Amino acid sequence: MKGTTIALYGDSGSGKTTQAGEYAKYVKKTRGKDSVLYTSDLGGFDSISALERAKILTPGEMLPGEDPWIWIDEACSGRVNGKELDPERIGLAIFDSATSQSEALLTACSHSDFQIGQQKTQRFTVSRGQKSLVVSINNEAHYGVVQQFMLDAIWKSTWLIHKGIDVFWTFSVHRGEEQDRTPILGPKLAGKALTAAIPKWFKYTFRIASIPQDNESPRHVLYVTEHPELAGLGHSFGNARYPLGVTPLPATIEPASVVSAIKLIEQGQQEADLLLAQEML
Repeated sequence: MKGTTIALYGDSGSGKTTQAGEYAKYVKKTRGKDSVLYTSDLGGFDSISALERAKILTPGEMLPGEDPWIWIDEACSGRVNGKELDPERIGLAIFDSATSQSEALLTACSHSDFQIGQQKTQRFTVSRGQKSLVVSINNEAHYGVVQQFMLDAIWKSTWLIHKGIDVFWTFSVHRGEEQDRTPILGPKLAGKALTAAIPKWFKYTFRIASIPQDNESPRHVLYVTEHPELAGLGHSFGNARYPLGVTPLPATIEPASVVSAIKLIEQGQQEADLLLAQEML
């Protein structure tokens, strides 16, 4: 059975990693398969570490000093800790997160001795006694290189669905403007050029938000479809690939649950199949 691709974006602390863990449990319950977690977030994955202890989740971490170009290519090619993923055992690959991966690549670009593009990287050395520190910044060409590399990497990761492995990517939020200056919220990579394009790369794209409450736990809301923002003056991206003419899909799910969203979408698809069968009689 062919797998599916999911993108989930939200601010830090909104629950992206937790939702990825919930989906890993769903894959284990429904298909009896384990998951792998490719994590490059510096904050770690403590919110779902119980899944590692239960042997449901195998982590592959980007370690300090590791070459991010090679690590990302290996991960998106379907290898963890040097071994190929076994589709008989693995049902989900989680990439947490695309934003931190692109930031690691930008850092690698700024420290590289290679000239990328026509602009030279601005760099200077600070010295004190026997110690020296190289300080550098990124130029525009770096962003283009990183964006294209991440696009290729994400596309490469989606090949795993042909082995029956679901692919789940997380992103931070980019807040910007479209060409007509309409405010938008979308998945964040290096720079802003690909914010509107990223939802096209996945079957499903959702946004998650944590809303603080006075004297209560925060509310966690999943935005299932494209949603108006800023008093209707802008919008956040979303894509549920939901059929027309069936029971409407809710715009939000609270408390947030990617698993519930997927179940509702599958019900809508089944309803569409029945309606079509009746129409063709």
